[in-house]
Amino acid sequence: MLDLRALDSRAERSFLEGGLGKTRYDASSPVISLGQAVLRGEFDVTDTISTSMELSSDDRQHNAIDVREAWLAWNPVPSSAWKTRVKGGFFFPPTSVEIDYEGIGWTPKRTISSAAINSWIGEELRTKGFEWSTLRLGRYADATYDVGLLAAVFTGNDPTGTLLAWRGWSISDRIAGHSEALQLADLPVYRPDGAIPRQSRTIHPFREIDGRPGYYVGMRLNRQQDLVLTALHYDNRADPRIVKSGQYAWRTRFDHVSALWRPAPDWEILMQAMHGDTLMGANAVALDFKSWYLLASHPAGAGVLSVRFDRFSTSGHDILPADRNDETGYALALAYSMPLSDTFTLLLESLTVQSQRSSRQLIGEPIQQTGRTLMASLRWSF
Repeated sequence: MLDLRALDSRAERSFLEGGLGKTRYDASSPVISLGQAVLRGEFDVTDTISTSMELSSDDRQHNAIDVREAWLAWNPVPSSAWKTRVKGGFFFPPTSVEIDYEGIGWTPKRTISSAAINSWIGEELRTKGFEWSTLRLGRYADATYDVGLLAAVFTGNDPTGTLLAWRGWSISDRIAGHSEALQLADLPVYRPDGAIPRQSRTIHPFREIDGRPGYYVGMRLNRQQDLVLTALHYDNRADPRIVKSGQYAWRTRFDHVSALWRPAPDWEILMQAMHGDTLMGANAVALDFKSWYLLASHPAGAGVLSVRFDRFSTSGHDILPADRNDETGYALALAYSMPLSDTFTLLLESLTVQSQRSSRQLIGEPIQQTGRTLMASLRWSF
């Protein structure tokens, strides 16, 4: 997939430019850019074992080419109504109803940007381990619904929570690769003379720091084709006292629920909600975070019209009052997706993000910001 962008942004300095803006693009961004380029290869090793790898690149990626996913899955032939899969490697946890898991690149199909929850997952969360899942198919058990369970154990993801604490939520579509290095804003707290000088300004989100595995467990309910409900509990079990090579381990936990509802022909209603907390050091940084969104989608003319509303917030309660990490905000996205051919899709999006974050004044930015961006995306998939 090749994704080209054209845009007009009236947003404050982006988090990719060392600012505390909420969007990928800002007023200094080029009018034309490469949103992403993704190459995926799939191979059936046997009738029950398959493997997949995705390589990616974009205009701001740390390496020219990086690994977005790489996994091996075993799907044994079911002997009952239960269908089981074991998956190992480096891959996204099954947390999103907004993302097209059947498509390429873990990319939303109705909009250009992702909701705040999925923007964070795309940058700072990945499963590097093993996931077991099972699904009871209702049609084989005389039921009108399918029910599934899953559990995973993983390494890495110890720095998860760093971005939420010192950068906050974002509304973006940028996805980090395996060896990604993300740059934080130049806040006083992790400068050489700051309160946490051992913390690097550069974050490597998928590193293992303390040697302790994390886990998540979840469940899923499908009612025919009109309702999908999921729930997930995540805990990286990181030891917040450990720091290596400028990277602290952050103890990050959250609960997540999502729903996809088709109340009538051609209508789709999507919802996701997340609530969690993260801790670093001996209560040096302690943060509660939460976010939710609603998205409605309906065909319009030759394409599909979608509208999404996000709410997000963080709340700090640690021992460093000068390191203020509280924020509140909302976002509104209006998007139109239209297939041009079997290989080309055009997406248009108007995005508005309003937020308040007190730490912005520490780097000379206004506490309250309202960013507006008009985007066009031409995706070529083959």
